[in-house]
Amino acid sequence: MSETPKMTNRAVAIGVFDGVHRGHQALLAETVRVADENGWVPTALTFDPHPSALFAPARTPLLLDPIEMRLNRLRSFGAQETVVAPFDRALAALTPDEFVREWLVGRLNARAVIVGDDFRFGCDRSGDIAHLRRAGEQYGFQTITLPPVFVGGVPCRSTTIRQMLLGGQVEAARTLLGIPYSLTGEVVHGRKLGRTIGFPTANLRTGPGILVPGAGVYAGVAYRVSGAGEEIKSANSDTCPAAISIGTNPTVTPGIDAPRTVEAYLLDFDGDLYGQTMNIQFHHFLRGTQKFDSLEELVAQMHRDVAQVRQGGKLHSEG
Repeated sequence: MSETPKMTNRAVAIGVFDGVHRGHQALLAETVRVADENGWVPTALTFDPHPSALFAPARTPLLLDPIEMRLNRLRSFGAQETVVAPFDRALAALTPDEFVREWLVGRLNARAVIVGDDFRFGCDRSGDIAHLRRAGEQYGFQTITLPPVFVGGVPCRSTTIRQMLLGGQVEAARTLLGIPYSLTGEVVHGRKLGRTIGFPTANLRTGPGILVPGAGVYAGVAYRVSGAGEEIKSANSDTCPAAISIGTNPTVTPGIDAPRTVEAYLLDFDGDLYGQTMNIQFHHFLRGTQKFDSLEELVAQMHRDVAQVRQGGKLHSEG
């Protein structure tokens, strides 16, 4: 956790914030509003690793973003300070009162605490909103709760977004996230078959525990990313349209043990990306994975896929 001077008054939003979806964005907007009205510092308190990793490792959800990206997103929505509480056994053992005293009062000097209306905290999730309000009255901070955010009748929840992405529903996930879902990773060497058939692809190695959308072919956009996480122009424009394939490549690697890969064919790009970090955004689902009877059939379909990506025309980054 970064050092936080206690005497600074803070409005603190609390959550795991996986994906920083529109529900989280509403919490952050309220945090910024309250902080601005009172001259406090808008702060986001998050946890890493995910609490499930401690209590139920086998059921730990795949994450929508690595912690570094999560913190960047929290800052982009107004959190001037981001504080990561290490979710370990010591933290998990704190009673609700101990969590309030040690973290909200002792470390953060919270003057307002902003949470969802289903917020639970402390050992065995024994603390609820009523408990938090009583603590606020005792220690002098406001407790502000927000109801869930719905988009098109669908609640903005990280669990819902994960289900959408695993089913290839990247456009639906985008409506809840507010931006296209993306993956970031190192470009590594693959089988190099693509270059022999006119479609050289960048093979992306994603981080452990990060959610990869369901198998299929997608239209999206690719970026090269510098060490500082800044977007760099790709190909001949600000963005580089890409046909993205996720799956086991059944036409060229038949068999149930073939590894799943994430490959992006960057349109109108001719360069060396090996060893560089690349970010790919998923805009549209084009088709499911298919096994073709010949390479010729595969190549013909890839031409059709690329044509669809081009016809997207207005593929662009958001956020």
